[in-house]
Amino acid sequence: MYSSPPSDKIHIMIIEDDAIYRESIADLINDSETLICDHACVSCEEAFEILDKQDAPQVILLDIQLPGISGIEGISKIKAISPSTQIIMLTVFDDDDKVFNAICQGANGYLLKTSGGEEIQKAVMQVVCGGAVMSPAIAAKILKMFSEYNQPNKDYGLTEREKEILKLLVEGKNKKQTASELNISQYTLDTHLKNIYAKLHVHSQIDLISKTLKEHLL
Repeated sequence: MYSSPPSDKIHIMIIEDDAIYRESIADLINDSETLICDHACVSCEEAFEILDKQDAPQVILLDIQLPGISGIEGISKIKAISPSTQIIMLTVFDDDDKVFNAICQGANGYLLKTSGGEEIQKAVMQVVCGGAVMSPAIAAKILKMFSEYNQPNKDYGLTEREKEILKLLVEGKNKKQTASELNISQYTLDTHLKNIYAKLHVHSQIDLISKTLKEHLL
């Protein structure tokens, strides 16, 4: 457990069984001017005990493969305790199924453990701002998985522009990047997103992405 930070810092919990990697990430976070690591846990079980007794962090960095309760299994429990907590999966696995399952469970972001410190910090800021983060390598795998599913798409009446926006969000683009790539204003993008949310009956970006993956909407 780490000392209490100023209230304007983003509170982080790490759940990682590799002691060296866990402490290196904690040190990196605590060296940041905007982030603070309150807890660095070795397992989901340890994290659940803390979450049951103390205020939940804004972001959890969660190893996808852990002894006992795995990272994928832990997502739903964390979300049940604190729905507003953002979860970024840390993975070394070149495994489409694990990544896909984590997305469907409601994780907010995905990074390879080879990601640098600056990339991790940017990912934290992005999910706090409502984005969904994926490294380029994992985003490519997700899109590849779309093309391999043969189930028919459900028809929610999405326009071509709305599908373009949805595709970019699933790729891990934030709203600013999406608006820029489509050469539209932030206001126009927000209007499209409002319509997409209404058509798909979702209320957040990660719910939108999760539903897209589960129902193969692209």
